[in-house]
Amino acid sequence: MMTDAISTPTREQSLGWLSWAEELNPGPWIEHVRSAARAAEAIAGPCGMNAEAAWHMGLLHDIGYYKGRSNLKHAVLGYDFLMERGYPDLARICLTHSFPSGVATEYSGTYDIDQTEIELIQAALPHVSDYDRLIQLCDAICVPEGVCLMEKRLIDVAIRHGNPPPGIVAKWKAYFDIKARFEAMLGHSIYRLFDDAVKNTFG
Repeated sequence: MMTDAISTPTREQSLGWLSWAEELNPGPWIEHVRSAARAAEAIAGPCGMNAEAAWHMGLLHDIGYYKGRSNLKHAVLGYDFLMERGYPDLARICLTHSFPSGVATEYSGTYDIDQTEIELIQAALPHVSDYDRLIQLCDAICVPEGVCLMEKRLIDVAIRHGNPPPGIVAKWKAYFDIKARFEAMLGHSIYRLFDDAVKNTFG
């Protein structure tokens, strides 16, 4: 099966960057991205996508947290980190993973970035691919323990950030549209790929 040619580091490099980031800023986000990497790889393969690239994208989509606690700033920091290392496809994922509806004003958190950085994100959003959509999906179904029902993850994010933006309903609908897109490609529910989804949702 042909898959897209996407430049990635080695797994050892990506895991090394994550370990370095964990030393600087430990927290649940580390296991969240590990879960997202596993989920992205599991979904990408049966969909005819580059599963190896998807794994790296899932693992590194939040790498900008290496600088410490932040809100949207982590997206720009992650983008800069990966661009400096020559991985533009992975870098774009850092900018796009929180915006399933393609609107840069629908972030569920604080805008701790300036106007130029908002414009950087907005400029990336018209160019999303199925890889961007895949990481948006995995970000929305992955908790540190693994995959859970999307509704649980979305509510958890809304509660943690508080004051959801006016476009939150449109954003949630976009997540479900992306989920339906991949389920059409798979021919079944995404949750059939993950034995831990029931446990992680219902305890």
